[in-house]
Amino acid sequence: MTEPLDALDLSDGTRLAIVAVDGGRSAVPMIRDQDGRWRRAVAGDGAADALVGMLANGSRRRGAFAVRSYTADGATGERAIGVDQTNESVIVGDAAVVKWATHLQDGPHPAPRRIGLLREAGFGGMPTPWGVVTWQPPDGVETMVAYVDEYLPGAVDGWTWAVEMITEAALRRQPGPVVAAAASVGTVVAELHAALSGTRTLASTADAQRWRSEAMASLEIACLAGDSDASRCARARRRDIEGLLDGLGDLVGTPVVEGHGDLHVGQVLRADGRFVVTDFDGNPVLPAAQRALPIPAALDLAGMTQSLTHAAIVAARYTPLDPVALAEVDAAARAALLDSYARRLDVLGHAELYDPKPLPALRVQQVLREIAYATRHLPRWMYVPDAALPALLDEGTPP
Repeated sequence: MTEPLDALDLSDGTRLAIVAVDGGRSAVPMIRDQDGRWRRAVAGDGAADALVGMLANGSRRRGAFAVRSYTADGATGERAIGVDQTNESVIVGDAAVVKWATHLQDGPHPAPRRIGLLREAGFGGMPTPWGVVTWQPPDGVETMVAYVDEYLPGAVDGWTWAVEMITEAALRRQPGPVVAAAASVGTVVAELHAALSGTRTLASTADAQRWRSEAMASLEIACLAGDSDASRCARARRRDIEGLLDGLGDLVGTPVVEGHGDLHVGQVLRADGRFVVTDFDGNPVLPAAQRALPIPAALDLAGMTQSLTHAAIVAARYTPLDPVALAEVDAAARAALLDSYARRLDVLGHAELYDPKPLPALRVQQVLREIAYATRHLPRWMYVPDAALPALLDEGTPP
C-alpha cells in the first residue's frame, strides 16, 4: 500500500487514508494487522463500523478532515455492496450505507453543501443522510471522501425499474403504471427544487454565455466523434442543432438554484413503493468549480425526461417492441413527469423557479454529451444516442 498522504483515525486500529493512485487520489479504509502493519480494509474488518460509531459521537474536525454528523444512531455488522465509478459501498447493520470515495473529485465538491441544505429543509425524497467526511488537500479545495446514508432494503436502480416498466407498458399497451411512476418522480424533483429554493439567484450574462459555449462545444465534439449514426446526424443537422443551442445564450435573468446537476433515472431508486434521489456529486463531465454552480431547474428536468427516452431505447434493445407503442409510452411518461413537476412546484409556491423554454435545447445537449461519453468511455452505449438524437430533433418519431 502506498504511503498515505493523510489519514483520519476512525478507531484504535482503523483509519481512512488518502493515497495517491493513477495520477489522482483515493480514500481508502485501512486496518492494522496483528504485526502492526496497515492494510486495506474490506467489509468485515470494521472500518465502516468505526465510521458509523464516530458519527454517532457528533461532528468534529481533525486536521484537514471535517466530520459532519447528522445522527446519533449506531449500527454494526458489515457486508459489501460493490464498487461503482466513484464509491465503494459497505452496508452496516442493515441500517446504513458507508460509501468510500475511491476516486476523489477535485473540490469544491457540491454534495456536502447540497445534502446539508436538503436535510435542513426537511426534504424526504432522498435516503436519510447520516454523515459526511470531507478532506481539504494542502494544494486544493475541500472534497468529499466518505458519505453515510440510510440503507434501503430492496432498492431498485432507476435503469432497472424504468426499463422494466417501459417494456411491460409497451408490450401490454397499458402505460398506466409507468406514467404513475414518472409522475411520482416529477413530484420528488419538484420537492427537491423547492427545498433548494433558498439558493435561488438569477443567471448572469456570463452564465448564459457559458451555457451556450458549453453546448456548442458538445456539438463540435459530437460532430467529430467518428462515423456513428449519432455523429452523422449531428453533422447533417448541425445548423438545426445550432439554432436550438444558440437560445441558451438568451437565458440572462433566468432563475437558477443549486440543483442536482446530473439528474437521470439512474439517480432515482425505487424502494418500498417510493422514489428517492441519490448522488449529489454534480455532473462529472464538468470542471470542479462548475459542478457547484447554480443551474436552471430545466437542466435537471431535461436530464430526467431525456433519460426516460433512453430507457425506452434500452428496452427496445433487449425486447422486441412495437415502435409506435413504445413511442406512445415514452411520450406519456415524459408528459406525466413534466406535468406533475410543474403542478407540485406551483402548489409549493415556487412556480417561478421553472422556465420550460430551454428544455428542448438542454435535452439535445444531453444527447450530445451521451455521444461524447460513448465515444470516450463506453462504445457499446452508442446505440442510445444513435436512436435518441434523430428522434429528439423530430419529436414524435418512434425511438
